[in-house]
Amino acid sequence: MLILFPLLAAAQDEALQKGKSVYIESNKTDVGKSAGEELKSVLAEWGYWKIASSKSEADVILKLDTKISGGVTWTSWGGKAVALSASFVTKDNREIWQSEYYKAAPNGANGFNSQSASVRKLVRGLRKKFD
Repeated sequence: MLILFPLLAAAQDEALQKGKSVYIESNKTDVGKSAGEELKSVLAEWGYWKIASSKSEADVILKLDTKISGGVTWTSWGGKAVALSASFVTKDNREIWQSEYYKAAPNGANGFNSQSASVRKLVRGLRKKFD
């Protein structure tokens, strides 16, 4: 079993190397522009991976999980908080790596746009891991 761990880590590193193509799969949310579309834009700016327009063109698939919670809290002022997590999977749906959830509540510092703030937090986490 100890021998398998380095092999799995090497496969993960190869699949998520800089320059590989990533297809982003996300669910629709009710917070305006989809988090997936916003993530595509921010990842394209970063330039670490190529953004694929279809699964068949991609080396790996990024499945974006979105959790939305609402209500009045001391940080959200009644808006919707958004939490995002990215799972990288192969075309045959084997998980390679998963991020933690990155959550943001609407406030003045993020222009009351919790989705954009969550996307930025997620990409900062990806940059720390892969850059």
